[in-house]
Amino acid sequence: MRFIFLAIISLFLLKGNTFAGYPEKPITIVVHSKPGSGIDIASRLISNIAKKYSDATIIVENKPGGSGTVAMRTVLGMRADGYTILAVTKSFISTMLLANTGIGINNFDWLALMISDPECLIVNNTTKIRTLEDIIKDAKQKNGEQKWLGPLVGGLDNLFAEEVWEKLNIKAHWIPYESGSDAIVALMGKQGAVYVGNPGDISGRPTLSIAVVAAEKRLEKFPDVPTFVEKGYDIKSEVLWRGFALKKGTPPKIKKYLTDLFAKIAKDSIWINFVNNSSAVPVFYDEEAFSKIVAKDQEKARYYLQKAGLLKPRKAEKDKYAKKFLVVLFFLFLISFLVLRKVKPAALSQDTVIAMVLFFLSVYVFYLSAGFPSGKLAGSVGPATIPQLWAVILALFTLWLIVKNFINAEAKNSNQEKNKVWKATALIILMAAYLVIMPFLGYYISTAVFLIAGMLMLNYKNYLVISLTVLGFLISSYYVIQLVLQVPLPAGRLFN
Repeated sequence: MRFIFLAIISLFLLKGNTFAGYPEKPITIVVHSKPGSGIDIASRLISNIAKKYSDATIIVENKPGGSGTVAMRTVLGMRADGYTILAVTKSFISTMLLANTGIGINNFDWLALMISDPECLIVNNTTKIRTLEDIIKDAKQKNGEQKWLGPLVGGLDNLFAEEVWEKLNIKAHWIPYESGSDAIVALMGKQGAVYVGNPGDISGRPTLSIAVVAAEKRLEKFPDVPTFVEKGYDIKSEVLWRGFALKKGTPPKIKKYLTDLFAKIAKDSIWINFVNNSSAVPVFYDEEAFSKIVAKDQEKARYYLQKAGLLKPRKAEKDKYAKKFLVVLFFLFLISFLVLRKVKPAALSQDTVIAMVLFFLSVYVFYLSAGFPSGKLAGSVGPATIPQLWAVILALFTLWLIVKNFINAEAKNSNQEKNKVWKATALIILMAAYLVIMPFLGYYISTAVFLIAGMLMLNYKNYLVISLTVLGFLISSYYVIQLVLQVPLPAGRLFN
């Protein structure tokens, strides 16, 4: 007993001293993009400069996918011990609002903002549209048909365009491309009037120039470029910031250590020259100031996402209506079941009941997917497209089965009329279990279990076919939904 007591005391002492010698092991900066991106290069430079001011070893790990969601989940899945840092950009705010994954700005301690990259309007200087006045005049002449280019519907550049249109009192049409570089090529090819980006985007492109910049004052590297404020419009300090964050709950002593380290790096001449050469502005905001910036930017992003029709009602309101709609569907199913049983009992086989369950499930899926955000290719094609397509196909197929069984019911003998519906009941239970375990085990594991159990329940015994079907479905889900449409699928609380 004495030994157990001493062991417990020792564990508490060890736990209390976990952070005493920080850093005792390498610190990892998790980057949401592939090697070679702006934030990746900046993070690797920071890891090198940090050697001047700390004995800590800092490494960079790339976790691309889901417009930053994969990287965010990686950090949130680690301990809040300061050994895992998230490289963040302003684009994360749109991702959090649109992806509906449960990740929000309050999940992080916003450690340090290091780079301020002002938004600007870029034009092709070989056309007649070269200045802000030219843009406004052309937009009014085209009455909403003027084309603005950039990446991602609902992304930062799209939101900035919405703000500019509102404050300039003009209308235009957002044309999204797979990437910013694709949109720049389109502008060089005169396929649009304006590209929304950052000053560094015109580097090495002599046919492109900046019409106006959203900054407090003119940029040192572009002294001839006016600001929106100069032109009489209240559009200033709109930037693509880059910085670093920690998982919420990191001990204050560790945050202070890292804050002091990043503050020293921010003043380093190598860092300052690097940022200046990329046409951005080197800055340093600590956690308190950075957090205020993030909160303000989130409210602005929410406003313009809703204005653009990209953001649906807040989750609590959406969940309230979803639950009510589910109850309505349940009663409709029950009424349909009772009516069919009274009108034509012979038609109420297990196949019919299964088809009925799947029909109402497809209606519910279609309803839920209507609240998905728009995708990165166009406002009409997005994360809702594939689920709604599947729901419509499933609804038509199951409705056809129900009608077919109803018409052919007379051909069944009395034994068929007494056919048990245990498979239908089991399928309903399986679906309910699937919805319950998904938040815990994640989409991939729970879906694999659901598909395997469902096919076995329907008497499929070819295990090779079952394995290939499940594997093919999961791979297609990952490619279409997560990679192409950039909608992160639930990873599961067990792995967070």
